[in-house]
Amino acid sequence: MAPIDVLIVEDDPMVADIHQSFINSVENYRVAGVVDNGLKALEHLRRHPVRLVVLDIFLPGLDGMALLEKIRESGENVDVIVVSASRDILTVNRAIQAGAFDYIVKPFVFERIKASLQSFSRMMDKLKDGPKQIDQKGIDTLFQTRSNKDFDGRLPKGLNPNVLERLISLLTENGAALSSVEAAEQLCVSRITARRYLEHLVASGQAVVEHEYHDVGRPVNKYVLLNRTP
Repeated sequence: MAPIDVLIVEDDPMVADIHQSFINSVENYRVAGVVDNGLKALEHLRRHPVRLVVLDIFLPGLDGMALLEKIRESGENVDVIVVSASRDILTVNRAIQAGAFDYIVKPFVFERIKASLQSFSRMMDKLKDGPKQIDQKGIDTLFQTRSNKDFDGRLPKGLNPNVLERLISLLTENGAALSSVEAAEQLCVSRITARRYLEHLVASGQAVVEHEYHDVGRPVNKYVLLNRTP
């Protein structure tokens, strides 16, 4: 089976690099391009069609939701997985109505996007190999395949439970809120590794992300345990 080409649309270079690393590590997927705004994405799709777009919502110029709707209006055979920090129910509903295959909340762990990509692959296989006409049972199977994602929140492969416990202890102390940089320094691991542990806590419902704003630059993501001490 030919690899499934993916376009990443993300304006944060670090997040885009993480997406690219994650997607390229999933069997039968390859990143065909990375762009940082919606207009560049439309141009890329016109020149270099792909089968799947991994799309942020908050983009300069043409935002992700408008881009998703334009992709749908084009009638091209392109599916979209939205990856966004927005948990707003109106945004989620709009993404569903515009035909997004999945909606993943930032920050996320590798296993969550892997489960989404594997679900997409299974759906592709069924659509490709099925008959030209399909009965209700076959349609039900397709929609179940689309919905079922094998993600159970267990500690992702490569993460050490002892390091996770140390991180939880750090976050527990005085209700501390830590950035990935601060966590990396205290755990003596790389920033990317620290972020994976922090994202796992968020994905498993044990922590949330708070934004710390400064006079200049992007807000800093701070991770806080839900059961922190006041």
